Amino acid sequence: MVKLYHLTMSHDEEEVQSLIRVKDEHKDSECCGFWCQLLLSLFGITFLFTGIIMADLWPQIFGGIMKNKLELVNNTQTYDYWKQIPVPLNMSIYLFNWTNPEETLQNGTKPILQQLGPYVFKENRTKVNANFNSNDTITYMQLKSWQFDQILSNGSLSDQITTVNIVLNILGQKLEAIHYHWIFVLVNFYLKMSNISKPFITKTAGEFIFDGYHDPVLDILDELQKHIPQIPINLPFKKVGWFYGMNMSTSADGLINMFTGVDNIEKLGLVHSVNYSENLNVFNKDCSASNASAGDLWPEHTAMQSNISIYIPSICSALTLTKKNYKFINGIKSMEFTGKSDVFNNTCYCPSSGCLLPGVRSLNLCGNNALPIFISFPHFYLADESYRQSIIGMKPNKTLHEFKIILENEYSIPLHIAARLQFNVKMNPIKDIKVLKNVPEVFLPVFWFADTFEVPKNVSDQLLIVTNVLPIITPYVWLTMSLTGCIMLVLSTYLWVSKKNKSFTVLDPL
Repeated sequence: MVKLYHLTMSHDEEEVQSLIRVKDEHKDSECCGFWCQLLLSLFGITFLFTGIIMADLWPQIFGGIMKNKLELVNNTQTYDYWKQIPVPLNMSIYLFNWTNPEETLQNGTKPILQQLGPYVFKENRTKVNANFNSNDTITYMQLKSWQFDQILSNGSLSDQITTVNIVLNILGQKLEAIHYHWIFVLVNFYLKMSNISKPFITKTAGEFIFDGYHDPVLDILDELQKHIPQIPINLPFKKVGWFYGMNMSTSADGLINMFTGVDNIEKLGLVHSVNYSENLNVFNKDCSASNASAGDLWPEHTAMQSNISIYIPSICSALTLTKKNYKFINGIKSMEFTGKSDVFNNTCYCPSSGCLLPGVRSLNLCGNNALPIFISFPHFYLADESYRQSIIGMKPNKTLHEFKIILENEYSIPLHIAARLQFNVKMNPIKDIKVLKNVPEVFLPVFWFADTFEVPKNVSDQLLIVTNVLPIITPYVWLTMSLTGCIMLVLSTYLWVSKKNKSFTVLDPL
C-alpha cells in the first residue's frame, strides 16, 4: 500500500514538472511572438510612410541632385566634360572654285562657282586658363586643334582653288571709303610694279584653309603705311588664310566669361562677357543683352523655350534658333532648334551705312576694323533671292545647309549640333583702281563649314538612365515600398488579434 502511494506520488510529480515545462515554453513563445509582431509593425509603419513621403518629395529631391550635377564646379564630372570634350568634333570645309573669272571680268557674265570638298578636320577643344570668379562666373580661353582626315574628305589639300583676292578687295574697299585720288595713283603704281593685274588668285585648298600664303598686296600695304600712316587699314596677319593662325591657338575665340549656374541654374552656360565687354552687338545697344549660351552648357529648362541663342566666336555675335519638333537621340527624348529666315534679318545687326537685304550679316561686329566679309547660311539658304540670282552654282538644301541644335528635353544637355555657316566677300567695282574696275557687284561665296557633334554612346546611355529609366522606375519603387508596409501592418494586426482571441488552459497543481 505504501509502495503504491509512493508510485502515485512520483507519477503526479512528473506530470506537474511536465506542465511547468510546457508553461515555461509557452511563456517563451509568447515573448518571442510579441517582439516579432512589434518589429513587424514598426517596419510596416516605416515602409508605408517612407514610400508615401518619398513618392511626394522625390521630384524635388531628384531635381536638387540634378542641379548639383549640372552646375559647373571644379573637380566634378560636368567640369571634366566641359573642360575637355571627350570626342572630337568634325569640321567639314567646302571651298568654292570660281571657274570663269576671266569671262566675268571681260564680258560681265555671272560668276560660276563649283563647290569642292568636304575637307574634313578632326577638331579638339580644351578649355585653358580657367578661373572661377566670385560673381558665379568662370573666365577661360579655348585651345582648338585640327587634324586633317583624308578618309572622310572628298579631295586633297593640294586641290587648286580660284577665288577673289581678299586682300586686294579689302584694300579697294578701304581706299574707296577715304577716296583720295593721289592714293589711288600710288596704289596703281605699286600694283603694276608687283605684277598684280587680276582681282582673283589661285592657291591650294590647304593654303586657303590653315597653311596660309603670302600675298604681295600685304607688302604694298606695308609700303603705303610707311609713307601714309593715316591710311585706315590694319591687317593683323603676315599670311592669308581663312583659318591661318587658329590651329593650336588660344586667342581665336577670345577671353570668355560665362555663368557657372551655382547661384542660379537658369544662367548655366550663358555668356556674360567676351574680352571684358558685355556688349555683344556694336550696332544696336538695345540688342546687346542676348542671353546667349557659349554652346557647351545650357540652362536647365532651355529646351522648353520657344527660342534659344548661341554665341559664335567666329562671327562675334549670337544666332537665335527656333523650336522645331521633338526628336529621339539614342532613345532620349529631345527638342530640335533650327535657324529660320529671321536669323539674318539684320534687325539687330544693321550698320550705320544701311541695312542689307535679309540673309547675310556683316562681320563688322568683330572689332572696329571693318572688313567686306559677310556671313550667311550655306548656299544662301533662306536668304533673299537676289543673292543667289547674281551668281551661278548655289543649290540651297534644307537637309544639307540647315543650322540646328538638339537639346535633351528635361535638362537641356546638347545631344547633337550641326553648325553650318558660309563666308562671303562683298565685291564691287572700284573705278580708280585699274585691277578692280571691272569686278562684278556681288556677294561672292568663298567657303562654308559645318561643325558637327554627336553625344558619345557611353554618355547617352548614362543620360538615358537619368532621363528615362529613373523617372519611370523610381515611383514604382516607392509604391512597392508602401504596399510592402501595408502588407506588413495587416499581417501584424492579424497576429495581434489572433493572440488576443486564443486561450490556453494549463493545469496548475499548486
